[in-house]
Amino acid sequence: MNFYKTYSTFYIDDFYFGILTTDVTELTKENEVTAVPLAPAAVQGLINLRGRIVTAINMRHRLSMTHTQYSHKSITVFLEHKGELFGLLVDGVSDILELDESSFESPPSNLPHSAKEMILGVYKLSDKLLFILDPNKIIDGIELTHV
Repeated sequence: MNFYKTYSTFYIDDFYFGILTTDVTELTKENEVTAVPLAPAAVQGLINLRGRIVTAINMRHRLSMTHTQYSHKSITVFLEHKGELFGLLVDGVSDILELDESSFESPPSNLPHSAKEMILGVYKLSDKLLFILDPNKIIDGIELTHV
């Protein structure tokens, strides 16, 4: 018997990532991010989402990739963690994929340690790899300052 999981997928740089769809609360684009002085390096700033203040995480920085500042045209993947809402700033969104859990593999050993600890595993798709992120590790690894 096959067991399937559904993932919301997106791009960060040239890499293809996914998070369980059940962890994603919404996706929006063109959010204005307000910088926060003295915030951890991975925190791009704050987003006002319909009156709710949300911490915006620069996923390029968080995954130790090229440190490019996101523009207001970036896509934000929102997720809830321990009662707080967070926004993951990504370069673009893709599809919702339903994948067979039996084809899920461990993360490649050649990933940088800082990124590897946030990646649960990988699916080998026909034309690329899909890295599955652990939203808890993405957020818990950042020392959040209260603003």
